Amino acid sequence: MLRFLTVATLLLLLASSAIIAASQIVSNPVEELPRADDASGAQTGVPDYTLETLRGAEVRLSSLRGRVVLLDFFTATCPHCKEHAPFVADLAKRHRDRGLVVLNMCPHNPYVDRELVEGYMRAAKIENDIVWSPQELFTAYMMPNKDGRLGVPQAVLFGADGRVVARFLDWDERGKTEVEQTIVEQLNSAPKAGSVKR
Repeated sequence: MLRFLTVATLLLLLASSAIIAASQIVSNPVEELPRADDASGAQTGVPDYTLETLRGAEVRLSSLRGRVVLLDFFTATCPHCKEHAPFVADLAKRHRDRGLVVLNMCPHNPYVDRELVEGYMRAAKIENDIVWSPQELFTAYMMPNKDGRLGVPQAVLFGADGRVVARFLDWDERGKTEVEQTIVEQLNSAPKAGSVKR
């Protein structure tokens, strides 16, 4: 009887893992930020979310059109995310005055995982705010890896026109140079504030 229960438990765990993995397979990530006139997401593929930050502020995604935006996707339990977080925080700090917006996108539940995320911020020395991201948004923008699954760390860069310019998956030291060069190019080519139609 014990052997039957063990086998049944293992089968149940395997089935659960397959369902979770299948739910994270993405074939066509969204290619632009939402538009204010498209709250449902019919045109862009993603609704115009208003997201809450760890510090209690709100960010409406459509309001970011017209600016160069880096969405940095991470989880507080990812060791490699902690390694790359100081680089992203430094990017945000150095390019903020030029108009770069960096949103650290976290899929954790703010009511359950607040202490975990705050500890992550301290350990990774992140000064900028964290955005609580619904799972649908997290998976909408992320690019699947070669196995078709989502992984972190990952970042998506949007130009001032609100369209995806580049996606960065699990970058290394060489990748950091590419990330920064692409951001600088976008900042250099972005129209001055107030001249972009949203």
